[in-house]
Amino acid sequence: NGDGVLDITEVIVTVDICNGVAGPDGAPGQDGADGTSGTNGTDGQDGTSGTNGTDGADGTSGANGTDGAQGTSGTNGTDGSASANTMLTSISSPPASLGCNAGGRVMKQGLDNGNGGGTAQNGVLESGEVDYTTTYCSKYVIHQVSDINGGNGYGSPGYYMELLVGDTLYFSSNHGSSGNELWAHDTSNSSTWQVADINSGTGSSAPGARMELLVGDTLYFSAYDSSSDNELWAHDTSNSSTWRVANIDSGGSSNPGTTLMQLVGDTFYFSASDYYYGYELWAHDTSNASTWRVTDISSGTGSSNPGQYMQLLIGNTLYFSANDGSTNHELWAHNTSNSSTWRVANINSWGSSSPGYYMELLVGDTLYFSADDGNSGRELWAHDTSNASTWQVANINSGSSSNPGQYGLERLIDDTLYFSANDGSSGVELWAHNTSNSSTWRVADINGAGNSGPGAFMEILVGDTLYFSANDASSGTELWAHDTSNSSTWQVADINSGTNDSDPGEYMGILVGDTLYFSANDGSTSHELWAHDTSNSLTWRVADINSGGIYSSSSPGQYIVLLVGDTLYFDVSDSSSGIELWAMDIEHSITYD
Repeated sequence: NGDGVLDITEVIVTVDICNGVAGPDGAPGQDGADGTSGTNGTDGQDGTSGTNGTDGADGTSGANGTDGAQGTSGTNGTDGSASANTMLTSISSPPASLGCNAGGRVMKQGLDNGNGGGTAQNGVLESGEVDYTTTYCSKYVIHQVSDINGGNGYGSPGYYMELLVGDTLYFSSNHGSSGNELWAHDTSNSSTWQVADINSGTGSSAPGARMELLVGDTLYFSAYDSSSDNELWAHDTSNSSTWRVANIDSGGSSNPGTTLMQLVGDTFYFSASDYYYGYELWAHDTSNASTWRVTDISSGTGSSNPGQYMQLLIGNTLYFSANDGSTNHELWAHNTSNSSTWRVANINSWGSSSPGYYMELLVGDTLYFSADDGNSGRELWAHDTSNASTWQVANINSGSSSNPGQYGLERLIDDTLYFSANDGSSGVELWAHNTSNSSTWRVADINGAGNSGPGAFMEILVGDTLYFSANDASSGTELWAHDTSNSSTWQVADINSGTNDSDPGEYMGILVGDTLYFSANDGSTSHELWAHDTSNSLTWRVADINSGGIYSSSSPGQYIVLLVGDTLYFDVSDSSSGIELWAMDIEHSITYD
């Protein structure tokens, strides 16, 4: 504004300048040219030689004195600034009265000129010297998006399905008068509406109870109507049309997608029953609306239940568990490019190996999964799809079952699989297998001889660090972490102090930026929304939505958790409107003084 002072609002760019370490000495320069010789002086006269004196006797050497004690160092003086025109800055946290519960900072600036009774040029920004104060404040804004089932009813959004299409959430919800049907919420204009009443009247179509899938702009999902029972339905979000895709079982429910659902190009593969052939592998081509049974693995009216335990897609080939009626549940495959189907391996020749019962992971061309061969119990197995070889990776619990992945923790980090397993002596703990060198080891023994149950409620990867729920026997089930880069394991926070459980992630767990948001119980407010900032290791309760003490739980994220931009959508139970759709934003503000 032309006043000769650089105001905070006038700053265009800020450059930090630091003195670097002095560089090495340069090479010596060349010698300069010789100067001009001076004029010779006049020769002096020769003097008369004197008589030589007699040599004196040597004196005796004196003894060295003792060194005195070192004096006490003086107190360091306060560093002064270069001048009274030096600009100083101090940064602090905002006062609690501002309510900056999502973070903030206060930045103060001024000249080191001694104004307001301060000391000039002492290098300290004193209160009287402050010319400008900038406060950055971030607050959580948590609000109910809609009350679909008015009053204290239970809309239970997301109970059966949840999908995001552009800015719009599609989810199942119960209106009360029309039952549980397909609903939508446009996050750009905050409008909420019922998409379709498939099972007219008060009955529920339960959309997505068996399957849900987005192909282009179209949602495909299972739904029930009074005329055709539970069949495959679709909704085109571009033109708001809804229709039944196929009536596979004309006399009952085909229950599409109950055990398997995979999209390959324009075609999705799913399990379904047409009554005559039981539950088998089916397909629907979205480009031409054709639907057909792919294969009858368990011939006749028997059910192969494809994908009941595992399903993984590698290239054009679908690998899944199935029961052909003679070898029980084993590993099967279907090549979608040539429509061939075959049993990959018969791991348990006496019964079911149930491949993938607890875990399944893909590493390159190799499938890793839990399986029971009938001899060594349920252990970690592998199948290399490039050469069709199948083998037991490790027998962690000799003579019994280690049940790898039983507690829901299974994660690939670089070349290493991390999973829960029980070796028979240290209970269920965190284990690892390096796929590049075939080594297997227990990562940590969190709960001695007991079960720590790693990942029973949540597991989220942040960089190289795995965050998960675990029980160490002394502090209950709390939030833990393992840094895979240095193999360190630690308890992140004891939210419910003592031996009680906070059960972090029992209802929800999601990563937003560097921060984990999850449900937890601190013992006083029951299950509410909590957060942990992985960048500074701070943990806090975000909000007590259903206030009322230990018996009033909001159970955030029990059915639906979706992040749209910077806004987190989730279901919440409060004391006045039951379980409905809520949202959390972070509101940022900057004030200048």
